[in-house]
Amino acid sequence: MRDSERYLAQADAVARLAVRAESPAEKAVYLSIAEGWRKLAGEAMRNERQEADRREGEGLRAAE
Repeated sequence: MRDSERYLAQADAVARLAVRAESPAEKAVYLSIAEGWRKLAGEAMRNERQEADRREGEGLRAAE
């Protein structure tokens, strides 16, 4: 599993906790944490794409 997928899974798990929160303050904390995981997942996705592009570029150069 890629990092981005794990981070999105964490975001989903924390969002589920927010649904069951007993107070608005607790819910807000969980939603904030979930948003942090989503942002981290977005950064990981960008890094994964860049790494894939880099590898593809290396493969093209090796084929020349």
